[in-house]
Amino acid sequence: MDKNYCKDPWLAVNLSMFFPGMGQFYAGNYLQGVLFLNGQILWLVLTVWHIFASQGNTVTGFICLGMTIIFYLSNLIEAYFSVYKAINDPNLEKIPRHHKNLWFAIFISRILPGLGHLYLQKPIIGLLLLTISSIFMIFDDFYANFFFVIPLISSLTIYYTYLIFPDSRNAKIRLLIVIMTGIIFILGISINYYPQWLEKHFDKFIIPSDSMQPTLQVNDIVFVKKSPNYVPKMGNIVVFTPSENIKKVDPDVSEYYIKRIIATPGNEIEIKQGQVYLNHTAIKEPYIAESPQYQLQSLIIPAEHYLVLGDNRNDSFDSHIWGLLPRKVIVGQAYKIGWPPQRIQPLVSY
Repeated sequence: MDKNYCKDPWLAVNLSMFFPGMGQFYAGNYLQGVLFLNGQILWLVLTVWHIFASQGNTVTGFICLGMTIIFYLSNLIEAYFSVYKAINDPNLEKIPRHHKNLWFAIFISRILPGLGHLYLQKPIIGLLLLTISSIFMIFDDFYANFFFVIPLISSLTIYYTYLIFPDSRNAKIRLLIVIMTGIIFILGISINYYPQWLEKHFDKFIIPSDSMQPTLQVNDIVFVKKSPNYVPKMGNIVVFTPSENIKKVDPDVSEYYIKRIIATPGNEIEIKQGQVYLNHTAIKEPYIAESPQYQLQSLIIPAEHYLVLGDNRNDSFDSHIWGLLPRKVIVGQAYKIGWPPQRIQPLVSY
C-alpha cells in the first residue's frame, strides 16, 4: 500500500453521484473520468432526443434511459474501486461496519435521509428523519409547493451527519461538506422542479375516438407541445379544451379534443361539393378519410379564431357543427405519436 495515498473510496462515490466522472477525477484516473463524463452526457442527450423530438423513437428513448441508469450505477462502482484498488489494503472493509466511515454515512444519507444516522447508531434521530422524509415525499406528489422540502432535509441531514461524526473536525472536510450540501440542495430543487417544468411545456393525450382517422387511431398516445406564445398554423394538429360553443351543442363534453387547423385568422374558408376551399382555392388534403359530405358557407375567420376539422370528415365533432375555435382554449400542438411502438411517427403539418 502507498502510505501517501490517503483518498477515500466512499468520497469518490459521493463525488460521482453528482455527475459521472467526478469520482474518477478525484482518484486520478482522468481517462476513465473523461469517458464516464462524456458517456453520460451522450446517453442523456439520446434519451431526451428520442423521447421528446418528433423524429425520435420513444422505444429507443426508453432503452437509452435504461442505459443511462446502468451507466450511472457503473460509474459509482468504478469510482469506488478506482480508489479501493489503489489503497491495496486487504484489511480494508468494502462496507465499513466496524470502522465507521463519514463518507459512507453521507452516501446512504443521500439515498434516504436517516439511514446515515442509523448507521452511526443514532436510532432515534435516524427513525425521525426517515419518518419526516417519507411523509414529505408523499406530500411532494400532491403539493407542488413542497418541491424544495426534501432537498432541504437531505442537505441539512448530511451536514448534521458530519457534525455528529467523531473525529471529523477538519477545516478542509468541513468546507467540502458545506459545498456538497449546497450543491445537493440546488440539484435537488432542480430535479424536483423538472416534472413541473415538463408539465408546463409538454403533455400527452390519448386518442379517445376515430374522428382523426386515418392519421390518428383510437388509443394512440400523442405528445403535445404547450406554449403561451404558440400561434397555430394551417395543417397543425392541436389539442384544446371545450369552448363555450362546444358546451352549448353538447352538454356531455369531453375534457380535451384534438383536430386539425384548416383555416387561420384573416383567411376565407368554404366547403362545397366535397372540397375545402381556402381563399377560393381548393386545398389538397391527403390525410382525410373521405371527402366531406356537408356544405359550409363562405366565411372569413376573425382574429384569434380558427376553423378546425377532424381528418375523418364525416364522423367528427368539429367546427362544421359547433363553429370556430377561440385561440385561448388551445392547449398546444400535437407533434408526435409516441405510443404504441408500431405507430411511433411525427405528425406532419400539411
